[in-house]
Amino acid sequence: MKNKTNFNPADILSKASNRTSSLNPFLSSENANQHQAIDIPIDQIITENNPRKTFNEASIRELADSISQYGLLQPIVVRKKAGKYELINGERRYRAHKLLKSKTIPAVVKNVEQIDITKLPEIKLVENLQREDLSEADLALSLQELKNRHKETNEQLAKRINKSAQWVKTKIAHAEILKESSLNANVDKSHPIYQIPTSLFTEIAPLDVSNRKKAIDYLIKGLEKKGDFPSRNDLREYVRPLKPNKQTKAKPKLSQLELKDLKSKLAKIKEKISVLQNEKAILEETIRKYKK
Repeated sequence: MKNKTNFNPADILSKASNRTSSLNPFLSSENANQHQAIDIPIDQIITENNPRKTFNEASIRELADSISQYGLLQPIVVRKKAGKYELINGERRYRAHKLLKSKTIPAVVKNVEQIDITKLPEIKLVENLQREDLSEADLALSLQELKNRHKETNEQLAKRINKSAQWVKTKIAHAEILKESSLNANVDKSHPIYQIPTSLFTEIAPLDVSNRKKAIDYLIKGLEKKGDFPSRNDLREYVRPLKPNKQTKAKPKLSQLELKDLKSKLAKIKEKISVLQNEKAILEETIRKYKK
């Protein structure tokens, strides 16, 4: 049995923003050369756990036209699973072939032993980060999926992917608002809410559910009217009156019985003070006479 490829998501994710070629250990030229592409049936491919949830249909159509004219320049990557093939990399190419109604697609088939299946979500996330920028919504949802799968805190996830805890916190808040809105309104992935950037969701996060909805509606109406979302400053001014006020602690109400008891204690204290003051005056007078 071959050893599984060593995979460190922290090292890879930390370099992903450089968009270097094929940092994914399962897609390096060295590994690719060891496996020849073969044609596999389109209907035998399973697509699961892809961080990319939204796809630009016009872009897929352009890719399909290119494939139709020039052929597929880079095969997809799959692994065998339950008598079928699980897609690891190349969902856009896969979708383009389906659009072309192709029966087969060139693919590099990896053996199960070569891949640690627990790392597939990370592998797919890294691959999308390298080859195509994920939308901010897809990135937020992917990170939340990784956090939930590993039962990690924001701090633990941040350490594992070599990002700051604050960066992870804002992305997770973004994902939670998306999940909340999708659950309440059956929002599909083509909805404008999935275009809202994380920076704007940061201003919405402190609001309660009903006011979040108002803020999201405000953003979407701005997009519809002007073709772009309102600025962060404009949103900040809009949500200012919607944010919960820090209420001062209410003074505790006393019953009549409690009030009477407090007054009684106060009277006794005053009486003791009066006795002490008299004793003080006598002592002071005695000392004064002694000095004479």
